[in-house]
Order: sequence, then C-alpha cells, then structure tokens
Amino acid sequence: MAALRRTEQELERQGYLQRNAGKLELTPKAVRRLGETALRRVFADLPEGGSGDHEQPDAGQAGEYTGATRPWQFGDEQSIDAAATVRNALLRDAAAFRRQPGQDPHHWEGDPPRVRLAAEDFEVGETQRRTCAAVCLLVDLSYSMAIRGTWGVAKQTALALHALVRSRFPQDSIQVIGFSNYARELRETDLAGLGWDMVQGTNLHHALVLAGRYLDRRPEHDPVVLIVTDGEPTAHLRRDGSSWFDWPPAPETLELTLAEVDKMTRRRASLNIFMLVDDERLTAFVDEVARRNGGRVLRAQPERLGEFVVKDFLRTRRAGKR
Repeated sequence: MAALRRTEQELERQGYLQRNAGKLELTPKAVRRLGETALRRVFADLPEGGSGDHEQPDAGQAGEYTGATRPWQFGDEQSIDAAATVRNALLRDAAAFRRQPGQDPHHWEGDPPRVRLAAEDFEVGETQRRTCAAVCLLVDLSYSMAIRGTWGVAKQTALALHALVRSRFPQDSIQVIGFSNYARELRETDLAGLGWDMVQGTNLHHALVLAGRYLDRRPEHDPVVLIVTDGEPTAHLRRDGSSWFDWPPAPETLELTLAEVDKMTRRRASLNIFMLVDDERLTAFVDEVARRNGGRVLRAQPERLGEFVVKDFLRTRRAGKR
C-alpha cells in the first residue's frame, strides 16, 4: 500500500492524476498521453511502407506542389522556384548573352556576364491548399459491445484518432459521439474512464442528428463521418425527446435513421461504417446506407479496428485536399 501511495503521489506531481471530491482522476495531460500511446500502437501495426500516410512538412497551410509557378509577392511562404527565377533573369538580361556570328560560345573576352536577379524575377511554386475537416466519430456504446469484447478497442481507437488530429491535422476539428439508447458527445477526457451502457438500444438516429448539428456549425470544413458499430439500429429519438427501443427494429426506427443518412448525403458527407461483426441484418442495413450515401463499408476485425479507422481517415484527408 505504501508503494501504491508513493506511485499515486508521483503521478500527481507529474500532472497525470488529480483529486476531485476525494477521488483520483486522470488529467487531460494523462489522457493525451494515452491517446499518443494508442496512436503509436496503431502505426506500429501498419504495414511498413504500405500506407504512404506520412506527409512531408511544408510551409503554412500549403499542400502538394502543382507544378505551376507564379510571381513572388511580399508575405509568400511558399518555396522559391529557383529554375523559374533564374530563367526570368536570363530572359530579362538576354542582351548581355548575345554572341556575334562565328564567335566561340565557350570563349569570353573579359569576365563572362553574370545573372543578376531582380525582385520581379522571383517566382514561387504553387501548391494545393489543405482544407480543414470536421471529423465525427460515432461509437456504439451498447451492451453488446461489452459482451463481444469490442468496447475496449473502440475506446482506444477514439483516443488514437483524437491524438492523430491534434498532432498532424491541428486545423481540423473532431467530435466523438457515443450512442446506445441515447447519443451524447464524448470529450477526450471522458474517453479514458468511459464504460459501455448497460441499456437496450442502438440509437444511430440520435447520433447522426448530433453529428449533423456539429457539421452544420462548420460549413467551411470538409465533413468526415466514421461509424463504429456491432449492430443494426434498434432505437430512435421521438419528437418528445424520449428514446424508443424495439427489436427487431421498428420500421419507424429504420425510416428515421435512413432519413438522417439522406441529410448527410445532402451535406456531401460520406458515411464510412466499420462493422465489428458479420451479421446478416447489420449487413443489409449498412449496404442500404452505402447505396444511398456512397460511403464505404469496412468489415474490421476488432483487434485491427484502430488500424482500419486511422488508415481510412488518412485516405479521406488526402482525397479532401484541394
């Protein structure tokens, strides 16, 4: 016990634990550390050289070079295109390089002419602009996730995605939404100590409603919606705000959920769904979602969920660059 207390005191001293109403809690610093650890594990599982996801750093918000150039302007952060700049200087001072007919091109009388750069000669390489994304990760919290042992990897995946966005895509915004009989936003600090909900219901309808509101507040961002689930929708939100559960799913549950899918389609938000079980009814539902929305369906083994989600997110971000 004395050793445990010393460990607690040291973790408090380093800022990883804090006391709240007499209880020890993880600090935001500790949660970020957990996310970074989860992300390192994900990247360690990726095939070597196969992902192509590690971008080279560049200036400002610039992305990949297009091959075109433009005149340099004060304040530009793009790299100077040396070849285009020297070419401009040569064309401007072409008279200094003219030879008389019959003159040996390799022989100069006196010093050879030099390239003299002027401010108007400089050109910069044009780049694609890197867009901002609004990322919504919808995670099933239903009791079946605990029974099947998939909730732990789902939580680690959410922490890893938080760490990835924070470290490599700081211009993006991310919201994690957990859903069972109801849906709710989960902050990063909520995830570490979060457990599954011992209630009936997989209310994807409510989760899509919350995600839609989040995206609507960020119309200038590219929408990225990722869904992790092990079951078909069995609950929906009624007009009075209460949750309705039924199994097999009530027709109204499916209709309302698919109506939110159609709204996401009109927002140009593709829904990429990660199925954690091979279930006939779930397969039929997600295939209908893909047909209506155009998103992707990925059958992920639970132990590889983090790898699947991170790779899919990186693929989406590369495709979203303008």
